[in-house]
Amino acid sequence: MGKGTPRRERNEKEVFSLPEEEEKVLRYWQQHQIFARSVARRAKSRKKFVFYEGPPYANGKPGVHHVLSRVYKDIILRFRTMRGYFVPRRAGWDTHGLPVEIAAEKALGLSSKRDIERLGIARFNKKAKELVWLYRDEWNRITERVGYWLDLSRAYVTYRNEYIETLWWILKRIWERKLLYQGKRVVPWCPRCGTALSSHELAQGYKEVTDASVYVRFRLLSPRGSTRVRLGGKTFSNLFILSWTTTPWTLPGNVALAVGSEMTYVVTEVRDAKDKTFLAVVAEASPLGKKLQGKVHARIKGKELIGLSYEPLFSIAALRTAAAHKIYAAEFVTPEEGTGVVHTAVMYGVDDFALGEQMGLPQYHTVDEEGKFTADVKELQGRFVKSTETEQLIFRILQEKGALLQVVPYTHEYPYCWRCDTPVLYYARTSWFIAMRSLRDKLLRENARINWIPSHIREGRFGEWLREVKDWNISRERYWGTPLPVWDCSSCGARRLVGSIEELRAESIPANTFFFLRHGEADHNVLDVCAPANDSEQFTSRLTPRGKRQVQAVARRLAKEKIDLIYTSPLLRTRETAAIISRATGAPVKVAKGLREIDLGDFVGKPIEEYRSYFADKLDRFSVAPPGGESKNQVKDRVWKFFQRVNRIHHGKRILFVSHGDPLWLLRGAAEGLSNEEILQTSYPQVGKLYTIDTRPIPRNEDGLLDLHRPYIDAIILRCERCGGEMRRIQDVVDVWFDSGAMPFAQDHWPFSLGGKAEKARKVALPREYPADYIAEGIDQTRGWFYTMLAIATALGYSAPYRNVVVLGLIRDKHGKKMSKSRGNIVEPWSVINSYGADALRWYFYTVNPASEPKNFDERDVAKAFRKFHLLVYHTVAFYLTYAAHTRKSAVPPPGAAHPLDAWILARLAAVHREVTKELDHYHVREAALSLEKFVDDLSRWYIRRSRRRFQKPDSKEDFRAASAVLGYVLETLIQLLAPFTPFFAEFLWRRMGKKESVHFADWPSVPKRFARKGILDAMQEVRRLAALALSSRAAANIKVRQPLRELRFRTPNREVARDATLQQILAAEVNVHRVRFQNDLQEEIVLDTTLTPALREEGTVREIVRLLQGLRQKAGYQMRDRVTLFVHADAQTSSVITKFSSFIKKEAGIAQIFFKKTMQFDAEAEVTLDDSKLWIGIRRR
Repeated sequence: MGKGTPRRERNEKEVFSLPEEEEKVLRYWQQHQIFARSVARRAKSRKKFVFYEGPPYANGKPGVHHVLSRVYKDIILRFRTMRGYFVPRRAGWDTHGLPVEIAAEKALGLSSKRDIERLGIARFNKKAKELVWLYRDEWNRITERVGYWLDLSRAYVTYRNEYIETLWWILKRIWERKLLYQGKRVVPWCPRCGTALSSHELAQGYKEVTDASVYVRFRLLSPRGSTRVRLGGKTFSNLFILSWTTTPWTLPGNVALAVGSEMTYVVTEVRDAKDKTFLAVVAEASPLGKKLQGKVHARIKGKELIGLSYEPLFSIAALRTAAAHKIYAAEFVTPEEGTGVVHTAVMYGVDDFALGEQMGLPQYHTVDEEGKFTADVKELQGRFVKSTETEQLIFRILQEKGALLQVVPYTHEYPYCWRCDTPVLYYARTSWFIAMRSLRDKLLRENARINWIPSHIREGRFGEWLREVKDWNISRERYWGTPLPVWDCSSCGARRLVGSIEELRAESIPANTFFFLRHGEADHNVLDVCAPANDSEQFTSRLTPRGKRQVQAVARRLAKEKIDLIYTSPLLRTRETAAIISRATGAPVKVAKGLREIDLGDFVGKPIEEYRSYFADKLDRFSVAPPGGESKNQVKDRVWKFFQRVNRIHHGKRILFVSHGDPLWLLRGAAEGLSNEEILQTSYPQVGKLYTIDTRPIPRNEDGLLDLHRPYIDAIILRCERCGGEMRRIQDVVDVWFDSGAMPFAQDHWPFSLGGKAEKARKVALPREYPADYIAEGIDQTRGWFYTMLAIATALGYSAPYRNVVVLGLIRDKHGKKMSKSRGNIVEPWSVINSYGADALRWYFYTVNPASEPKNFDERDVAKAFRKFHLLVYHTVAFYLTYAAHTRKSAVPPPGAAHPLDAWILARLAAVHREVTKELDHYHVREAALSLEKFVDDLSRWYIRRSRRRFQKPDSKEDFRAASAVLGYVLETLIQLLAPFTPFFAEFLWRRMGKKESVHFADWPSVPKRFARKGILDAMQEVRRLAALALSSRAAANIKVRQPLRELRFRTPNREVARDATLQQILAAEVNVHRVRFQNDLQEEIVLDTTLTPALREEGTVREIVRLLQGLRQKAGYQMRDRVTLFVHADAQTSSVITKFSSFIKKEAGIAQIFFKKTMQFDAEAEVTLDDSKLWIGIRRR
């Protein structure tokens, strides 16, 4: 057997549960910090691989489609790590916008913006912030359970102040580049959410619907208002013009009709619903024009219609102007649809609005922001425009007015709000835009440099989107989002865009100027003991001589600062300090209890270290009070409230606070809106030192912390540089897609994280992690995150923010239908993972079809992936551990391979290593996975099957050791290749192979070039091809493979197969013939001798009996070492055959003794018919 550990006895009853083994591996990773250590091991590498995580929302549960994107991200990151790259991978969370706001509305029982404002924006946003994290634990759990290694501890969060500050900086730069502007446009408007949507948001929510379109008629009037109209040289009385619309709700807002000036129109006879005939104008080539069969009275060009008036369908006073209700020429009119006459409502159509601005048409809404008709439309007031009931009422009104010609169903794609599923209206609104159309060429140039997988996305779905790019409507009239940092002056109309918190403070209007002074050195400072919060006979701390000199030095400086007022703590040491300052400045002193020292309770007079050691950590001191004393949070609350009161009652004063270390330290933190964690990072005030603290207004929430959200930011008033007046912020927030699109810059608080004055520099160094080497998301993100990232980078003047993109197809149910809650066909990922394992799901996603194609998800395919791949690998490793000679040391590449099977599997290993490396280098995950799948099939179903005797009943120790070494090396290399694909399974196998360190600490394996032998690959392929032909001949002759045959003759162009005896032996064993013979002059490729002699039949019977015995051993749960007694009950002929071949049977089936009798004492039995003879066999362990 050679040196090494004893053979591992395999228990055939042992059940391999991938989910259970994965849970064990996960615990091992967590306990030993394998992820963090695997990244840290490459931290000093010169090679860095940058990855961006597209931030998900945690206010909804993760679905199986989220698993798809996570495992596609993970495999590349693991692969690059193994290739020696340093691969930091930071998590992120999307937290703003309609997805969260709608959840908050439901939680609070609200249904409109009016409800929100009645409740209060602060309360609403507080609930939204809470709901952001509703399912964070679930997301973290699924992320870890599917093996997606992601740094969740350093996740960027889009609602944090530093993230928002970067967004402000970006917006200001875009503003400075003249790309950010305010304009009135017709925008996609959600009437339920009360906000505009961007083009990429709109693209998320189209549905195919059937609406009611309507043909209507307008009575034409001459320029003087007469019903007698002259056209084509003829005069017509009571002439109508026909128009068609798919949006009947816009008809009350009609202000014009548009025609094509060079199109041909006809005056023709038309029959109405009552079968009455009237004359009407319609485009001759339009669908309706072609359909009408009436007599044509005149044929004219559209330019003859221009300038004519018509009677409006609805009487809206605000729409009656000199320019309104006339016919105009417009280039957007075509004869392809309707009548060739376009009804124009300037407030509800992009082309309509442009025509209205050109012709001076009235801009007036007949529909309010909630999508309901205004009081101007008395017959329809308060009705929602997109309801079926409203449409039916419109049709009745039109019929009563004699304007309705026909209602026709119309099937088309219509946009719905991507978050609340309400029909979108095109609605004129003043909004803020980024001029992306002006950047179209730059966007296309940058897109050309991106490696898209699949490549057709570049010019196809994404390229088409960029070629038709629209200006980005980035403002939202909502509440929970990044505030748009634009302030307008109410006096002179000046406008300012703020790019940082510092800039916000610099221009805000402070009430007073404050100085803070910690008392001079006192007795307790010298003693290094805890000071009292109140003076007493037992302990009063006075200024030392050194302390007095310190204060006198400060007093000389303050004498020049024109101090108006001094507030001091009531303790003696601070009152002494204040008195010295007062004598130098002349400022009056007021004693304030709010500035008193922190009360350290039982620790007063004791060494300061005793107090410090009382707490678990520094942060603990904020929330925990010492016995009989105050916590730091209580002190912070006290001094901050005192400061706010002083700041309120004074205006324009210069005020000095004299206090103690902790109160001043905490007051400074509160003044700057810092959290407790941030306060701990600031310096502690020194005795006798003067500080100026920035007390200019900043937006603060109820806890006094800096909070840039509404409504706190709305309260910040800036000073107008032009006129000195007050500037107030416009109330819009920013499109939530801007948040995620800015993550390459905002995740690290760029450019502020660069230090110095980087944020003010004209040319700013790009973030250290820019651009990304790799990103991956669903195909819908070509209209979302992929686009917004590129848009923002381009607007800033930078190159594309990512180099390689894997685009993933959407997941549908097994019938190909979209998954949704309403259909009840959403797949819960946990049920799949718990049933089959995360790695089975991963492998399914990698192999089921190309990454970008839709996946019709069926759990049965996951089970199939597990059986086809994981079980095969598992049994291969189990075979090795059971039968091969192996050690715990890492296998080394064998020096050579004497046996063709060994040479072949090493050549196959070299080939698969080359293929997998190349494909993953090019982000072709499926191709790499399928290559591995084919290799595993070859390893198990050819190498192991054809080498089984070499391991189980070897002819020589040398060949056994050689085969063991080869298989051990192949398996170790295979497991390393599997590590990025199936990280749990690879870890499980690696540890099963006796390895102590994680497989994920290993580098990507290398395979010696000497193994890459094309000759042996071709030869073995030929052997397998010939074997397949021979087995086909067996099947045609209806002869089982277990039945030996005498001879196979073959011809082949492969010289190695023709002359290599070992290859021919492999062929003979596979076909189960005694002899194979190369014969070059054969007419056919193979000739199989199917003659069955009595001797061959006996061999076949014995082989069948051995197979039965091996099955019974497995059924009985025997181990390989178990020696077994065989009991046989058969006819004389079968018994004779068994006796004749008893030595062979004993060796092959592990039988110690054979008894020709039936017994009831057995562990397993079988009764079969062999060659028309009945045979009973039973086995019992000795």
